[in-house]
Amino acid sequence: MRLEMGTFPVRDVVFGPQTRWQDGILEIDREAMLDLIFRDPRIATADLELARPGESVRIWPVRDVIEPRIKVEGPGVVYPGICGRSITTVGQGCTHRLAGVGVAEVSGVNWHEAGGDYVEILLDMSGPWAELIPMSALINVCVVVEPDPALGSEAQNLAVHNAALAVSDRLAAAVQDLQPPQREVFELRSVDVSLPKVVYIQCIHSPQAMSGSLHTFCTTTYGLTQLTPPWLFHPNEILDGAITGPYRTAFAMSWTVANNPVLLDLYRRHGVDWNFLGVIALRTEWTTQHEKQLMANETAKLARMLGAQGAIVTWDAGGNEFIEVIRTIQACERLGIQTVFLTSEDDATGGAPTMLEPLPEANAIVSTGFFKTRTLEVPELPPVQRVIGHQTKLSGGLRDQPVPTAGPLPAPPRYDDHYGFNRLSCAEF
Repeated sequence: MRLEMGTFPVRDVVFGPQTRWQDGILEIDREAMLDLIFRDPRIATADLELARPGESVRIWPVRDVIEPRIKVEGPGVVYPGICGRSITTVGQGCTHRLAGVGVAEVSGVNWHEAGGDYVEILLDMSGPWAELIPMSALINVCVVVEPDPALGSEAQNLAVHNAALAVSDRLAAAVQDLQPPQREVFELRSVDVSLPKVVYIQCIHSPQAMSGSLHTFCTTTYGLTQLTPPWLFHPNEILDGAITGPYRTAFAMSWTVANNPVLLDLYRRHGVDWNFLGVIALRTEWTTQHEKQLMANETAKLARMLGAQGAIVTWDAGGNEFIEVIRTIQACERLGIQTVFLTSEDDATGGAPTMLEPLPEANAIVSTGFFKTRTLEVPELPPVQRVIGHQTKLSGGLRDQPVPTAGPLPAPPRYDDHYGFNRLSCAEF
């Protein structure tokens, strides 16, 4: 597969009489965009607002951030499968992207009928939280949308996300026929056979066990969220959005997966430092130890059949999902595949280990810091001048009470940098 990625940098976004990109300025016809959203009869309310880096703005609740991308040549559509989009295999031809801008999906819809867990992220455009979250450095086009409350959870989720995708598609269409200022070609070309063979194992949460549904809204692989055996992806498929959709941390969104620095660094050093073989996607949160160990074994077997000598492993979740992740590392090591694990850590309360199951085979770990913000000592978030989205949120304490979103707030409880966007890390010798 050969994919040419054309990049159109965006240095400002303004509302105007048409939607177009010119010399780094993205102009948006706001009324036409709202008309596009309201074509879906499932949408009850919608608005479009802009948030720029450095502004005293808080966006709540954010379910996803999408980078506008569009297929110019080649089969399929970007972000395939999700919300009923084409499932044609992507990763070939030419794709254009708008860099420096994100479409922020802002809605209070719960992600499954079981309740008690939400795809909700707080984005600040300035202050201590903004310094940690990469999407706060984007100019965010906020799609503030709520669906018909009479709909079921699945229909509400599809309606809300489809609205954000519609806006993303329309913005990207503005550069479909233009010549990109920047081009980059991605291809797994033949390389020196003496280079070490490396595979990327990307572990992705499935909400199936938590929700009891095969169709629960979450991060998808070609639109599917259920528990499945490991998938083998060409990395170009990931760049075209074959893995997409929101999860409940700021670092597991459509934008972060498409701009994953682990994937991009592995790819750009292909033929220089190693032979990059591809991406194995492992779904996590299986319910029994038997299933977890089986998925670990199957993932390691697939890596070995590809000829991998080394692997890098990332994950996007927490809790019992750690077991199949760490057992995958163990299984790879036992097959002779040297494995590096990129992960956040739990706090060592009472001298406890900072990983749920510390195995001796996991002997090469890159830490992205503690996932609890209190351990990182993230300060209280200051009040802001403007809120995009809901004007109140729950306090986040044991006895949740609605509090003004614009006021001072405690830092969100968790910080999971799944892919190494920031510089929080540690070294132990």
